Amino acid sequence: MVNTNSSIHKTSMRITKTASEKMRGFGIDERSFFVGGEPFKVFIERYPSSPDGGLSVALIFSQAENSRLAAKELNQLIVLHCIFTNHQMLLTNVTLRKAYGALGTNWQREEQVVFENSREPAPVAFINLINRMTPAKESSDYVKKRIGSWEGYLKIQERGMDIPDIKTSYSKLAFSHDFSRITLTGCGLKDNEWKTLKNLSVRLTGIDGDVGTVIKAANRAVEIELQNGIVKQLREKGHSLHKKEVVFSNFAALSQIRRLRQGFTNLEKGLAVNPNLDRLLFEEKPPVKPLKQMEKLSFHNRLNEFQQQAVSGAVSAEDLYVIQGPPGTGKTTVIAEICLQNAKKGLKTLVASQSNLAVDNALGRLLANKDIRILRVGRTESIEEEGKKFIEENVGQYWKENTLKEITAQYETRKKRASELARELEAAERAYNELQPVYEGSAKAVEEKKAAQEQKREIQSLLKKEQNNLTAFEFQKEQAVRQKRELTEKLEAVEKLIAKNLALLESRTFEWFEEEQKRVSDNIQQLERARLFQGLEKELAGLKKDMAVISGKRDRMAAVIEAQKAVLLEAESVKKVDGLMQVMAEQKIEEVPAITYLINKLEANRENIDAWGKLKKYNELISAAITYVEPLAASANLSIEELKQKASAATEAFTSSDLDRFLEKLRAALKSRQRNDPAVLAGALTGLYKRQNDLWRRGAKLKTADVYIEESKRAFQELKKVLCGELLKQQQHSFALDQKWLEDLETKRLEAVPLERQVRQLSDAAHISANIEEGIYEEKARLIELGKEKAAYEQAEQSLKELQAERIQETDALEENKGKLAEIDAKKGRLQEWIANEEQELDALEGVLSSSPETEYEEAAKKMASLSFTQESLKQEQKNLPLLQSIQKKWLDLLEGANDHDLDEIRKLYIKHANVIGTTCVASARKDFIDNYPVFDVVIIDEVSKATPPELLLPMLKGRKVILVGDHHQLPPLLGNDTLEETLEEMIKENSGFEEKRELEKLLEESLFERLYKNLPEANKTMLAIQYRMHADIMETISPFYELEDKQLQCGLPDSDRDRDHLLESNMVSRSNHLMWLDLPNEPAYFEERMSGGKSLYNPAELQEISRLLVEMNDAAAKAKQEGRIGADHLKSVGVISFYGEQVKRLQRMIDQELRLPHLTIRTGTVDRFQGSEMEIILLSMVRNNQNKHGDIGFAKDYRRLNVALSRAKELLVLIGSSEMFTERAKKDETKAMYRHVLQVVKQKNGLKALQGSRG
Repeated sequence: MVNTNSSIHKTSMRITKTASEKMRGFGIDERSFFVGGEPFKVFIERYPSSPDGGLSVALIFSQAENSRLAAKELNQLIVLHCIFTNHQMLLTNVTLRKAYGALGTNWQREEQVVFENSREPAPVAFINLINRMTPAKESSDYVKKRIGSWEGYLKIQERGMDIPDIKTSYSKLAFSHDFSRITLTGCGLKDNEWKTLKNLSVRLTGIDGDVGTVIKAANRAVEIELQNGIVKQLREKGHSLHKKEVVFSNFAALSQIRRLRQGFTNLEKGLAVNPNLDRLLFEEKPPVKPLKQMEKLSFHNRLNEFQQQAVSGAVSAEDLYVIQGPPGTGKTTVIAEICLQNAKKGLKTLVASQSNLAVDNALGRLLANKDIRILRVGRTESIEEEGKKFIEENVGQYWKENTLKEITAQYETRKKRASELARELEAAERAYNELQPVYEGSAKAVEEKKAAQEQKREIQSLLKKEQNNLTAFEFQKEQAVRQKRELTEKLEAVEKLIAKNLALLESRTFEWFEEEQKRVSDNIQQLERARLFQGLEKELAGLKKDMAVISGKRDRMAAVIEAQKAVLLEAESVKKVDGLMQVMAEQKIEEVPAITYLINKLEANRENIDAWGKLKKYNELISAAITYVEPLAASANLSIEELKQKASAATEAFTSSDLDRFLEKLRAALKSRQRNDPAVLAGALTGLYKRQNDLWRRGAKLKTADVYIEESKRAFQELKKVLCGELLKQQQHSFALDQKWLEDLETKRLEAVPLERQVRQLSDAAHISANIEEGIYEEKARLIELGKEKAAYEQAEQSLKELQAERIQETDALEENKGKLAEIDAKKGRLQEWIANEEQELDALEGVLSSSPETEYEEAAKKMASLSFTQESLKQEQKNLPLLQSIQKKWLDLLEGANDHDLDEIRKLYIKHANVIGTTCVASARKDFIDNYPVFDVVIIDEVSKATPPELLLPMLKGRKVILVGDHHQLPPLLGNDTLEETLEEMIKENSGFEEKRELEKLLEESLFERLYKNLPEANKTMLAIQYRMHADIMETISPFYELEDKQLQCGLPDSDRDRDHLLESNMVSRSNHLMWLDLPNEPAYFEERMSGGKSLYNPAELQEISRLLVEMNDAAAKAKQEGRIGADHLKSVGVISFYGEQVKRLQRMIDQELRLPHLTIRTGTVDRFQGSEMEIILLSMVRNNQNKHGDIGFAKDYRRLNVALSRAKELLVLIGSSEMFTERAKKDETKAMYRHVLQVVKQKNGLKALQGSRG
């Protein structure tokens, strides 16, 4: 746990007056720190830095050092509180700490320190060592903050724990049919006490320890679920129950919670064996160490590739490894193999789980291995029968019995061994002598075969050489034949070329070629003149056309220029702005900035003139009204001046419509009876003054109308001037275009003169009109062809002479080739004759070579060696036999005569050397367990998903390495009979302000196991992907739950139909069925019902169908026994499970009271309680069936619960319920999809059995 260092630090230490006084008070001699020179064993704990950054530290001395420091005995630890100033260590205070839990924490470093009484600075290395340490408070606060998220689990469990023990009498005690429960009736409890009984522990006067837990308290009866093993005690001590007293207590639950909280405290204090445990648990990416490189493991069990990977990874991991084990994938086998591998390495392993059953299952696989020494720790009454032989009080007897049995068997075997040894030794010597001549004969045959093989190698070597020569002759002949063929073909080709050249020379003359070439050249020249003539004519026509176009443009431009002159004169006489705007539009004159400015100015003046007129008009109306109202106001004794001052203070603005409405209202008021009302007159006159003031303010901002008229006249003249300037620019542009076109026309005329002259010169070629280009192309091609023919003619004369000489040469070469072929055939024939003779000699050797004396020789040699070894072994055994018998006899006498003292000594030795300890998570925090087993090399926690993080923490604190085994796709932990999710819902109903609601909801979304599995590196986790429990058809229903993992779930059964044959045949079920859905209609007759006064549900229709099906299965089992398919004493195991507890109770009552099923063994339970169990046949009662629009399928919507329900059956799974309810009426789409997949697989396997409605 604590960091240690073997080096010794020397440092000076100055002591303050306060520290010196404290030492004297504790009886510590301060000189003792500096005498002797022997180092002190000190645990260093760093404090948080002071505000100025100063370094402070605590030096804690173990109790072993007290004798060196204090004259009197101190039962506590001495702590020196030091600070560093100017690189010197200053002791400022001395205190004492309680010894328990103060030393060896992960926040401390264990060092060897020598103190010196000087003013020298402390060594830099010593200061740096402390600087690198994280302050203990920071580490503790980090853990406290992170672990705070787990508080919610404990708060759930603490609900209602403040209940005092309740003691009462009862009148009757009755057992359930399977002795798993008892019911107490006639309890004298108060009404408020009945409500608090659920989940309390139960003690019966006369019985040692708790007998069980209350699961139901109603109708003056208490139902108690018994602990494992308590039934035997109840039977043996039944006479002690005469007092009929019972005590209900929550002491056990409170003790458990105290242990869980102590786990939190130990982690906060740094008391985990693995110093990195807090970071491994809480950091997003757990900082695991790289896996150790190890040699390939030798496995003790038969493991598949995924199991081997899991074991290898778990053994190689340094600190944390996670194994995900889907249903039936052999998690227990893997745990057993890991324990065996650890035992081989001399490591001590803790196997823990949330339940005793899981611990005993995991240890059960290890029973037969002699290297494993199992010790089962826990309350004896809670341990399964299989695990009880390994509890502390029984291990001595268990070891003695097993060892005695083994030695007795060996001793009895060795008593008969002396005579057997003599016979075996004589037989071995006889067999050796008989084998000697066989061995020598086979050795000679082997030598003869070797000689034949050597002779064969020599012949084969010569044959190979001569066959190579034969191959060479074959190759030479092939070359000669190919050469003959080539010479013949070449001669034929030469003859053809000679004939062709002769024919060409006879068909033409050299003069004919000259005349023909001249004629074709003349034709080409004449055609090219005609082509030139046509081109010039076309170009001349184009020029004339262009001249006509330009002349037309000039004529049109002349008209435009005249029109522009007229518009300019017209514009100068325009008197109105609209007229100028019309000229601009007609002449398409662009609105330049000057024109825009003037037009805007004219428009603004026009608006100002209109505004002036309106203001003048309203002023006259307002003034007239004031003149009319003022006398009325004066006669009403109103102060005109005060009203004017009041109005002048206002700055309101009024629109024309405001003024009109006011005047209209004023007229109406003055015509009514209110015309003499002072208030009305005051309001009217004030309003008139306000509006008059507003008119005057607005009028003051405007010029007079005459000024705007004069400005408009000037702007109009300026606009006309600018417009005329633009018209003049248009006219000038038109003149410029006309001048350009005149120049273009003259240019075209000058270009036409030389063209007309050339056309006249070529007029003699004008008669050639059609296909001139084609004619030129054909004549030129003809001229080229004539050139080629002429060249060929000249070449033919030369080639003829050369070909005639070549013909003579090829004829001579052909004759030479015929002679060479005859010579090759003669040599080849002689060589083939020699090879045939040698091959005959090889055939003669095959008789010797085909024999196999080596096999006989090797077998004989092996047998002789084996017999020789056997003789030596038997002689040695014969020699050692008396000694072994003597030793075993001594052991037998010792074991048979072992007394209680001997057994106790054996027990102590066994416990001391136990290497696999099994206990529950919570029991690992018991004080006696902590004292006896503080540290484990490896901690394996099984069924992690069923335990809460606080429970998991307890065994984790003890392990240098932690291996977690679980499956986050199965149900989370149960608290009592409810899951965490259901408990949380109930708590929120009880207290809507429950503070930890969000924190717990977050924990429910992702468990600790799931988070670790997702975030750990691939090397530190694996999934067991091959399951051996279920028939492949059943496995298909749960495969989607694992499809997002790296590995897909597979079936490990070689033949599912054979290995998981349920052997039953009935009307409903056939042997080919392994997955079925008994589909009930979604009709009222088949609907669910709610229990009276409760929240749980049941379904009477499903109860009836299950009853019928169980009777049918029982009959089918009886028939299978008659036909010999099932053993006469075998009972088919059937699990009847449901999502709802009330349905389970009614199922159990029906099986107990209404059915007789002698060929079946039946267990009932909720799906949640069945997690971790398996049966040959599972009947799943789904209960939910309604047509409520706002309803849902309740507990069944959790995919983890469905996964558990579907994966309990080995041979046959039957779902009983409405497929429509689950595949169509469930609220969430993902829930529907989940059940639709199940239904689809059922249909594919022909397992859907629809029950026809309707029922009465």
